[in-house]
Amino acid sequence: MKKEYTVLIIGETGVGKTTWINSIRNYVEYETFQEATSKEPKILIPARFNHTSRTGVTREVRLGEPDPNERQETGKSGTKSPRSYILERKDYIINLIDSPGIGDTELQDTANMKAILSHLNEYEELHAICILLKPDDCRLTTWFKYCIQELLLHLHKDAIRNIKFCFTRTRATNYGPGSTLPILKQLLESLDMDLLNATDSFQRNTFYFDNEAFICLALKKNGIEVTKWEEKSFGISWDRSVEETNRLFEEITKLSGHSTARTISLNRARDVVVKISKPLALITKTMGMTLDHLHSLKEKAQKLDLEKENLTADLYFKVLDVKKTRLKGPRTTCTHESCVDTVTDERGETQIIHKQVCCEPCYLDFIGVSPETTNDIRLRFCWAMKLLYGNCNKCSHSYKYHMHTTYDYQIVEKTTLNEKNKVSLEQNKSLLELNNDILKQQDELLKELKLEHEAVISASANFAYFLKKNAILPYNDAFGEYIKFLMDQERSRGGENSIQMQRLKLLKQNYEQKCNEIERALEIAQYSKNADRLTAEKILEIEANLYNLKHYGGTIKSFMEDDGPPPQRRVPVRFFDRIWNMVPPVQGFKTLKL
Repeated sequence: MKKEYTVLIIGETGVGKTTWINSIRNYVEYETFQEATSKEPKILIPARFNHTSRTGVTREVRLGEPDPNERQETGKSGTKSPRSYILERKDYIINLIDSPGIGDTELQDTANMKAILSHLNEYEELHAICILLKPDDCRLTTWFKYCIQELLLHLHKDAIRNIKFCFTRTRATNYGPGSTLPILKQLLESLDMDLLNATDSFQRNTFYFDNEAFICLALKKNGIEVTKWEEKSFGISWDRSVEETNRLFEEITKLSGHSTARTISLNRARDVVVKISKPLALITKTMGMTLDHLHSLKEKAQKLDLEKENLTADLYFKVLDVKKTRLKGPRTTCTHESCVDTVTDERGETQIIHKQVCCEPCYLDFIGVSPETTNDIRLRFCWAMKLLYGNCNKCSHSYKYHMHTTYDYQIVEKTTLNEKNKVSLEQNKSLLELNNDILKQQDELLKELKLEHEAVISASANFAYFLKKNAILPYNDAFGEYIKFLMDQERSRGGENSIQMQRLKLLKQNYEQKCNEIERALEIAQYSKNADRLTAEKILEIEANLYNLKHYGGTIKSFMEDDGPPPQRRVPVRFFDRIWNMVPPVQGFKTLKL
């Protein structure tokens, strides 16, 4: 049985992954360019591009049958979701995993990475991560730094030895790395990654391809004439690329496989660190308040007269919990300082409670009002706002202080019946015995809550420590610069108030919040007990243990689960009437009526 090697191919959008994979398939099939031109090209992924001749005639070139997983649109990743392709050689099999491009104009990098990790879950080991690069990047731009760091962000440190840099379109740089190499070295050195410094490691980790010979096959397949000079030049390119392909595969077969479970667990740990931060803060707060309440009950019980009436009144305990309620529809709330309450928990962190509800439900989510975001101009159309001035009829503050909320978080009291003491009363036990039973059960509950409180804090520290120890990067610090770059581009086109600009601002806000949460978790990671023994399996075990906590496990799990999109609601006709009546009639056209 042939041994299988799994190779993940990643790179920025437009680097040429599709052409590279199709070319590799033909390099394996045909030894020489002459043999390839005399037979049908092998197509793994359908491709389409425009070719302009020396006479200025442009023709569309197509290869393969249309595939819904592939698209050919400028500036967008051609591959929608990860897919595996099998290359069978004499002694082994190579599984090539194609992936969506990084730096997609649709800003789908996070979703794409989740899809890649889900696909990797089908394999136990990953033998190589081929990062495709262009050889002509001459400056350490925001784009280049973001793309490289976004690729490295999701990899486990153990996967560093499996990283290979494959340069495409290298005929113009004499089959070398070109001006990209110095900036790549500079970036890797800043990340303490010694992959390209020593001569032997440099040769093992860099490979040079030029796939224009495959483009020539595509032209001939579509009946486009190619000159003899071009065929000779493409033949040289073919031979060099075949040589590099064999060298790459030979190097891959020497590598030990990287456990995909490590990389998947690493990304799960990062996801948990970000998602669990808010419920941890709320649960820590409510646990502290519950502990204070139980302490007071214990002091009261110790002072009680041994009278049956007083003892019976204390058969019920009040325990605080967090209740997360999804609203039927979004509500408009005010964030002005006079419309909110602030509560400081035992750790000194301030929690904000939005007490002023100005419109409920608010139907403006129909036109895309972003939840949990202030200064959204679309809130001017909320029923609570005065259309002329944009101030709220309820609280008088500007729409800029208002936002949509879709969940309600409340600290609620639960009443717990002391069943044991109830039975004791029915059995006519002495008042002294009942009092001792109350104190004993209070002590037991107090111990359980303290243990759960410690477990939650310890879990957060363990997740952060695992991330710090095993991640190449805890988060991509170049992403903020990249978003600023896109915002500047949008402003230059006059789009300061465009929907795309609002989307970028929200993305920037979410990114900064995520970074703060990870940094805060890393600060407490040093207090993690037995952190050096943390494994990928242990991380999953810790997460499962959190969900199994007796008192707060269900609450934590509800915060971690994805509730899915909000339910679709029918929008009243009066909403359209209001929007339509705000638009002045255009001269020369009749005013339409709904």
